[in-house]
Amino acid sequence: MHDHRTDAHPAIWLALPAAVLSCAALPAVGNLAVLGAGLCALAAGLRQDGRAAWARAAAALLWGALLGLALLLLGDRFEVRYVWLYSGAELPLHLKLGNLWGGDEGTTLLLAAFCASLAALGRGQPMRVDATALIAAAIALLAAWLGPFSATPAELLSQAASQGMNAHLMKVWMLLHAPLVLAAYAWTLALAAPALAALGGHAAQWPHDAHMRARRAWMLLTAGIGFGMVWAFEDAMYGLVWHWDPVQTAVFAVWCLLGAHLHGVPGWRAGRPAWCWMPAAALFAAVLTLVAMGVTRHEALASSHRYVGAASAPVYFALAALLAAAGAAIGWRGRTRVAPVPLRQGFAAWGLRLTQYAFAVIAVAAAAQLAWAFHASAQELPRPDDLKPFFATLAGWARGNELPALRAAFSQWDVNGYALARAALYPLILIGLLGGWFFMRRLSPRLGWVSLALAALACGGVWLEGGLLTREYTGTGVLSQRIVAVLPRIDASLVAGAYLALAASAWSIRTARTAAAGHALAVGLVHVGAMLALWGALLSTALNGYSQHVVALSDDWRRDHHGYAFRITGVDVERTADGGRADGDGGFRAFARIELLTPSQSLASGQTLYRDGRSAIEGYDGPMREICEILDYRYARYADSPGYVLHPFIERGWARDVQLWVSPAAAVAALEGGPQTPQATVVLRYFPFISLLWLGLALTAAGALWLAFAPQRARRGKSVQSRT
Repeated sequence: MHDHRTDAHPAIWLALPAAVLSCAALPAVGNLAVLGAGLCALAAGLRQDGRAAWARAAAALLWGALLGLALLLLGDRFEVRYVWLYSGAELPLHLKLGNLWGGDEGTTLLLAAFCASLAALGRGQPMRVDATALIAAAIALLAAWLGPFSATPAELLSQAASQGMNAHLMKVWMLLHAPLVLAAYAWTLALAAPALAALGGHAAQWPHDAHMRARRAWMLLTAGIGFGMVWAFEDAMYGLVWHWDPVQTAVFAVWCLLGAHLHGVPGWRAGRPAWCWMPAAALFAAVLTLVAMGVTRHEALASSHRYVGAASAPVYFALAALLAAAGAAIGWRGRTRVAPVPLRQGFAAWGLRLTQYAFAVIAVAAAAQLAWAFHASAQELPRPDDLKPFFATLAGWARGNELPALRAAFSQWDVNGYALARAALYPLILIGLLGGWFFMRRLSPRLGWVSLALAALACGGVWLEGGLLTREYTGTGVLSQRIVAVLPRIDASLVAGAYLALAASAWSIRTARTAAAGHALAVGLVHVGAMLALWGALLSTALNGYSQHVVALSDDWRRDHHGYAFRITGVDVERTADGGRADGDGGFRAFARIELLTPSQSLASGQTLYRDGRSAIEGYDGPMREICEILDYRYARYADSPGYVLHPFIERGWARDVQLWVSPAAAVAALEGGPQTPQATVVLRYFPFISLLWLGLALTAAGALWLAFAPQRARRGKSVQSRT
């Protein structure tokens, strides 16, 4: 067979520096370069002859255009519309660079560059067309249509030198979260080609490079989600670490499908029982990746992640529909090409398959809730009152002319996270029990069955009688009563997770004495880390607490009933431009200086940030609204305005993390001559054992990094199924 990896001339890569210099010096040619890249990728997808050369030319042009756009951002070239829309002259260099993916045009361009690179580096599949290259072509052509290098209209330049950066994005996490997620998207989309080949009967074994791509996609997505959680924990509008935002729900479904796929790879052979499930999971993950891109750009559902004003959502949804239709058609045609392979499967193979099904069930449940939210929005169905916390309180305070807008905002559909969380608990418990048994049986078959019986009894006991969460819940935090009602079920999932973590640890320690020590340690870190993250997320969410205060700026300590004491010693106000969005000349930043005394009498000090693009008097709405804004991300999303952010001071510890949110709006307004009293609204929130979440994410990402990128030799015929 012709090796397509050798038919690309090195001179093709000269297109990269040429594109960089051309796009930076003459931005008008940038869109043409992106268009040319899309056409090259299209040729790579449709033509087997010279496929690698076309794919590499597309990748070179796209990366050249991306680097050219980066130079335009770093050089404050506001005559380019993209730079004018998303950047500012006063921004530090790392935030200017981060604006490469700050808008729809740049994000699409980066995703196209990732996809084209994978098409250029891949080994290809035994099919006439290359799905990876075609997906890259579609996204590149979409980027060209969006026009990242288009000129700034004269009327915009006359209004302001630049619009400025979205204040919520002015964090260092901007450099990590978004590109990691987009890279994971590209690796996931690259699974479409081997999945289609397998479903069409063109692949007897799952390609080793496709297995590595799935591992890399899962690792990058895990890391991207983790950095997103850290980011969200520091911003009132994003809803702490997780709140089943529509975009989060779609990404979570992709993450679960990648998990289902990875648990189905060992021993996969076309024709074995239920062989089509594994490539179907990989293809569905690629489809939902495109859906996630579309959801991020669609205005139907309430979301904290949406690109406002983006017009590309229909294109991503159409691509997802085409890919799903292609998979169904190819799978239907290929069903007769694969001869059944009789195989007697042992318990281990069934355990992996049930684990795969459990992950798939969670992913389907997430996708179904997302689809229902879109359907309800399209049909204009009324949103139930129990999905509108804080609305009754806010409606009582709202001014008459504001009430319709408030009602419309809270009536906008999003994902019913409560229902989804309840449904996911059943397969989550199953995954914990199956995973723990799988690792224990590798130590000893008898130990596996005995430990499974004990773990199942423990799960049943805490389900019926209540466990840690059920007994320790005090009602001092923000938690839906519908989640409180299933705390025993959550306790059962914690027991199952602990069983899996202990079993994986024991197996890793025992295997550390063998030649496969590195692999075993990485596998153990992934599973132990995932369970620690589960424990941290559930414990901190269920047992969180808060208190609210309105305090004067003074040296007097304010005691909190959680054992803490704090004081606001002053507020520093800055009115110099920082490159973020502002409304005229009224923008400012207020840094509240705080001191926090812990129950152990240790002193922590720092500051919080309150930034507003409006004048201080215009931005102050009263202390009760500020408290609701801090406690409920839905109201924070409703009250959000260009240039407005609120960041807390965080005191971290192994036992708990404490947030101190300070809104000094009244004090700043008083400085401007307003009638307000110079005081601050303070909300203290604490999250027990959330350090387990951060530790678990770090361990999982470290283990997944080793599995994804450490040099490994493809194993032939050595699988769980073939050994049983």
